[in-house]
Amino acid sequence: MALSCRYFLIIGIVASACATATLAQNHPATPYAPFEGKLEVNAINPEDLLDHNRTVIIPTVYVTLLTGGRQTAVRQSGLLSSGNATARASMNFSVQGIDAALAQSLAEQAYADVVMRMKAAGYNVLTWSDVKSRDVFQSMSREPQNLVSKSENNMNWITAAPSAEQHFKIGFTGVFSEMTSGGKSKFSDATVMVPSYTVVAPQTWSESSQGYKSVSAEVNIAPGMNLQSAGTPWLGAPKSRMMRGIPGVWLKSNVINISTHVGEAIKTADTTPQAANAVSGMLSMLSGAGNIQRSASEYSFRVQPAAYLAGAMAGISRFNAELAKVAQEAKP
Repeated sequence: MALSCRYFLIIGIVASACATATLAQNHPATPYAPFEGKLEVNAINPEDLLDHNRTVIIPTVYVTLLTGGRQTAVRQSGLLSSGNATARASMNFSVQGIDAALAQSLAEQAYADVVMRMKAAGYNVLTWSDVKSRDVFQSMSREPQNLVSKSENNMNWITAAPSAEQHFKIGFTGVFSEMTSGGKSKFSDATVMVPSYTVVAPQTWSESSQGYKSVSAEVNIAPGMNLQSAGTPWLGAPKSRMMRGIPGVWLKSNVINISTHVGEAIKTADTTPQAANAVSGMLSMLSGAGNIQRSASEYSFRVQPAAYLAGAMAGISRFNAELAKVAQEAKP
């Protein structure tokens, strides 16, 4: 913890304004308890699944996994505070142990699970092995390798499919960009479904607070896992209708906590600028300028492969079960 206080006189009373910035590992007030409730989904146009006598094609699934990033927290004194202070906390972290083999294994398991559940729901499921020789799939563009990386909102991700030949390039109009022509499906015998899942581990979050005499900012890391999002859009028979969203099933909550421990977080460096904090505190005392306190650290999160796969599948299979329930209850 870095702590600095500025003292000044208000109507003859000595008061203090303190800026605190910290980084906490496994914070005791962690909000990431295991999810125990019912997983809720939104279903849009489930009747599309019945378009071709309950026949569906599931050519692939996509799993997206967190591989590192940066978490920050900032809090400034408000107008009614007794001083001018800013607290900043930041953490860079990397995830070790997620490679192409693990990501593809998870995608394979997710694929097998959703196929099994859709069959149990009473559907004729055409898998990749059933449809890969079709012209539409033969001509579709693929990613140069199965593991695709991207960075977004200070976080780094990789996406994998069950195999390299099932990792199609996603176009401007989404996963079905090369499966449609003139806005209509190229398939006359089945509804096409493409499930996708986003899994996050470790769990990181920020907290901040403000009082009359202090402000604080904190970033945290915990070894649990979240299902951040999941969705299965589908492409049925051509039809004209008023649209109320992309047809499919979507996870309603932004984050579902699916495991409490899938690896170990290790602090690798404390990059807090101690000298700058001291200078800021001194200048604040001497000149009355704003007091800015910073805390910065670096972490490495090493996944435990068996626990990671089990945790991810716990969340994915729960979503797939809700998807299958929607499919089973679909009505014309």
